[in-house]
Amino acid sequence: MPALLFFFIAGAVAPLIVWLLAKRYPDSWLNYVNFPLMFTGIGLIPPASAANYVPWAIIGFLFQYVIRRRHFPFWAKYNYVLSAALDAGTAVSTILVYFILQFPRNGHIGENTIQRWWGNTVFKNTADWHAVPLRVVAEGDHFGPDTW
Repeated sequence: MPALLFFFIAGAVAPLIVWLLAKRYPDSWLNYVNFPLMFTGIGLIPPASAANYVPWAIIGFLFQYVIRRRHFPFWAKYNYVLSAALDAGTAVSTILVYFILQFPRNGHIGENTIQRWWGNTVFKNTADWHAVPLRVVAEGDHFGPDTW
């Protein structure tokens, strides 16, 4: 746990390094590197999965790089509309999922159908779930080299 505290130092030093390099090379791509923004995004990864980040990266790359460079007037007109539509779509879908799947029957919808589907329960039938090791260390033996 104490080793995690070093990330506070990394979070303070990383932007300074990029700032110094951007001062040295003012016309480089380093002006677009934002470590606080990257660290914040990385901090949100544990509850999210690739299903969340990959579409964001693809749409972000397409609209902020490809379309902006090739079709700037279109981008300037519709960029904020797309952003508002994506935010509104997320909010509306969250509300719909709650009222369609969670609210009725106190969250017991699908209890005997989708929740019993083999794809939702197969992970409970694995050695990892039951904490069964692949190999067991023999009595009196140890794991690793004899001398460190």
